Amino acid sequence: MAELKARSEFDEKEKWDLRPLFADENAFLREISDSLDQINEFKKNFQGHLNTFDDFDKALKIYEQIAIDIDHIANYGFMPQTSDFSDEKYGEIAHAAQDYTTKASVELSFWDDALVKADDSVLDEIGQNPRYAALLRHTKITKKTYLGDAVEKTISNLQNALNTPYDVYTKLRAGDYHMADFTAHGKSYKNSFVTYENFYQNDTDAEIREKSFRSFSAGLSANENAAAAAYLNQVINEKTLATMRGYDSVFDYLLAPQEVDRSMFDRQIDLIMNDFAPVAQKYLKHVTQVNHLSKMTFADWKLDLDPDLNPEVSIEDGYNYVMNATAQLGDEYTETIKPSLKDRWVDFPANIGKDSGGYTAFPYGTHPYILMSWTGRLSDVYTLVHEIGHAGQGSLSAKNQSYYNYEPSTYFVEGPSTFNELLLSDYLENQSDDPRTKRFALAHRLSDTYFHNFITHLTEAAFQREVYTLIDEGKSFNADRLNQIMKGVLSKFWGDAVEIDDDAALTWMRQAHYYMGLYSYTYSAGLTISTQGFINLKKDPEKGRKAWLNFLKLGGSKAPIEAAKVAGVDVTTDAALKNTIQFLSDTVDRIIAYTDEI
Repeated sequence: MAELKARSEFDEKEKWDLRPLFADENAFLREISDSLDQINEFKKNFQGHLNTFDDFDKALKIYEQIAIDIDHIANYGFMPQTSDFSDEKYGEIAHAAQDYTTKASVELSFWDDALVKADDSVLDEIGQNPRYAALLRHTKITKKTYLGDAVEKTISNLQNALNTPYDVYTKLRAGDYHMADFTAHGKSYKNSFVTYENFYQNDTDAEIREKSFRSFSAGLSANENAAAAAYLNQVINEKTLATMRGYDSVFDYLLAPQEVDRSMFDRQIDLIMNDFAPVAQKYLKHVTQVNHLSKMTFADWKLDLDPDLNPEVSIEDGYNYVMNATAQLGDEYTETIKPSLKDRWVDFPANIGKDSGGYTAFPYGTHPYILMSWTGRLSDVYTLVHEIGHAGQGSLSAKNQSYYNYEPSTYFVEGPSTFNELLLSDYLENQSDDPRTKRFALAHRLSDTYFHNFITHLTEAAFQREVYTLIDEGKSFNADRLNQIMKGVLSKFWGDAVEIDDDAALTWMRQAHYYMGLYSYTYSAGLTISTQGFINLKKDPEKGRKAWLNFLKLGGSKAPIEAAKVAGVDVTTDAALKNTIQFLSDTVDRIIAYTDEI
């Protein structure tokens, strides 16, 4: 494996083009100044003058453009830094954006105050306009726990301080998780957070996987106390805000913006931990057998079923896979995502200092942006098609919804991304009559789609549930306690299929989702919706395609339960989740049958 290169060594065509947001840093800084002037003018004109529907109707139209400007500045502020945390200029841009968003939030607190204090008759009249559907729903949620203008303004002023735990964690992961070199087969290899996660954990060589995992784990362990302290501060902040707002539980506080209740959260975790775990164990035991391993450790569980068949894939090839796989959704979807290569929506370089993993940002009124690290393997295509799923939804939502409505609920935000992964596996499986190729496609359906979203993120959620329960009970934790919790969750899920040791327990240090509230479980929730949507598409392509596109266009205009119904999915019962688990069980059986044919 080649060592990571500096960002400057990569061709510009592999990097995203941020100019549709701002031409350059100077334009960004000018927009901050102009936006603050507009906010002050808005405040001057409307503070103390928001009483009737006509007052709000006029203000809503002006505020929408202010909010779009804030959205653009905030996105441009954080995105460059994630592409290279070692670049001081990007750090300055991020700081300028954070300072601006805090000021904007403070100055606009009167607007939030006026909305939640508005008469119900005024709010109901606002709600008659579908452009404001999501705003009305969230205002009514906020109204229940609003603390008054003075307190809310104070909380806004403290946003930078409240974001400090996440900032500390990202700095740890980007710069302080130093992994020592390791030796395998007499050869020395350099290691880092990004190189381990992008390369070594999937290596076909067992000794490289093992030695790199131990080096990686030692690097994590050296920072576990600092990481635990940052995480403790994060959850204490959340619990404090939950208590201030009158919530009995931090769970209720974190689930309220998602517009779902605790039962939906618990059901997702419990059914997967109990009913899907045996399916996952059965598959990994098969992987162990096919690869002739004496046992499977946590260093091995990402091993491909058939690693010799994993092809090298160029960026252009990856795009072809994406376009061919998603063609099942029809011309409208194809035209929506087609510009992503030409217009450089995606940042591909696996450069030094880059954030690990991937994400999609979709600033309203421009095109979406995707960050990932391309390493030339099929798993990268899954990442690309996943993020294109977010981008497609963002584009269709922005085209069909107002700014107030375009952002979907966190509960189902991962549905469009995982649906695209299912389309990719389906496309790959149907490209050949060869049982080995078909097995390869189905194995990647499991390893690249469900293992990531139904296992990695679900075990994060199970871990979070125990952590937040401690905090609700007035207890605390340190690194040792977090290790114990994670080891227990992993051991329960994997049973005797994977050996879970103390190094495996450190996996709680690898993911930023713990600083995003109850986000991790939504991957499996979204994948439950997408699986049922995919099954509907295969049963009736025309009806299934139409339902899914209508779902993508909704943005956040409907609450999760109603939005899922548009996709043809009922999430009020456990039926969709049980159907998904049965779909996965059938997939494992088909993989084993293909193995018997080979």
